[in-house]
Amino acid sequence: MRSLDTTLGLGMAAREAVRAGLDRTLPGPAAIPLRIHEVNEHWLGAALGLRPGTITSVHVLDAHSGTAARARITVKSDSGEVPEQLFVKLPPRNYLQHVLMNVFHLGTREVIAYRALGANPSVRVPRCYVAQCDRLRRRSILVLEDLSGSAQFRTVVDTVTRAEAAAVIDAMADLHLTFWGSGRFADDLRPLTVRTTADLRLGDLIRRRFLHEITGHTKDLIPEPMKRQCRIFYQRSADIDAFWAAQPQTLIHGDPHLGNLFFTDTGPGFLDWQIATAGVGIRDVAYFANASVEPDLLRTIERELVERYTARLAAAGIGVDLERLWTLYRAGITELFLAAVCTAEAGERMQPFEVSRVGVVRAVAGAAAHDSFAVLASLVDGERV
Repeated sequence: MRSLDTTLGLGMAAREAVRAGLDRTLPGPAAIPLRIHEVNEHWLGAALGLRPGTITSVHVLDAHSGTAARARITVKSDSGEVPEQLFVKLPPRNYLQHVLMNVFHLGTREVIAYRALGANPSVRVPRCYVAQCDRLRRRSILVLEDLSGSAQFRTVVDTVTRAEAAAVIDAMADLHLTFWGSGRFADDLRPLTVRTTADLRLGDLIRRRFLHEITGHTKDLIPEPMKRQCRIFYQRSADIDAFWAAQPQTLIHGDPHLGNLFFTDTGPGFLDWQIATAGVGIRDVAYFANASVEPDLLRTIERELVERYTARLAAAGIGVDLERLWTLYRAGITELFLAAVCTAEAGERMQPFEVSRVGVVRAVAGAAAHDSFAVLASLVDGERV
């Protein structure tokens, strides 16, 4: 059975590799641009629902590409409704990154998230003007508010203050309570709940590849017992997924480190929803706190942050048990460990070494302080923690 599941996972990856290759090489009409130069006056005007000729020029200010291609553009138009500057996200230029986006539906997830958040989102996000995806080609595009002149951005190596951490937790609670147990997970948000057998097996293959023997530049940062404990991610992935799926579900960001947040005078906001999924809200809390707060400070405020999160849900009529959430928080730190270590093991094509080392240092500190892998294993086994 494992051999069949592995074949399914590899088959899905191969299919998406072919799809991405064909999409990049074969000519033909497409509703969604593949490259930023294709976001011209005609396409943008039509995407915004404007009459032909309303937009008179589009100029690229700057562009770069990682897990997605990103560009800032200037727009001239005869309409007062179109901002002079916009931010655009497209499929990545790098072929392997393009395949990765297809395999894990990253572009589709982000489009679904922005559509779900709507015109009056419960958390701060860039205003979304266009959110489109092509199921056949797997292309996606977002045209968003350009925040470069109005927001402060940070990186993974930065940290937040106690007050900033509290503000982010409040924002997360507002997001989670809006979608808590929502019937939309059986409707328009259903794609965020579905993981095929091929998805699961491919995930296991990747986790086994990176975690079975940790050999990268952060191996010295991880205690030997923790290197063995983290193999639970591929050895018992189905049990772990089943445990988390049995908890109350909501819309979670999935990757809320500081590089995916922005700050304004009125509070924090969230960027890059490529990992958005139906999940357990406290996992967002654990991920953010342990990725974004210096460990020494976090150890003094993390219980307070979980209490704050619990109280905000309770004030909205969502009954949750504080001690249960605290236990889930301790287990949820392992999600940051998984992301940080796999990113580091993938090398500098994912993140610069100095950045990924900070992520691993903070993830290891949190997992060690809470014995997080032991807590996770006990929860999965149905033991009282």
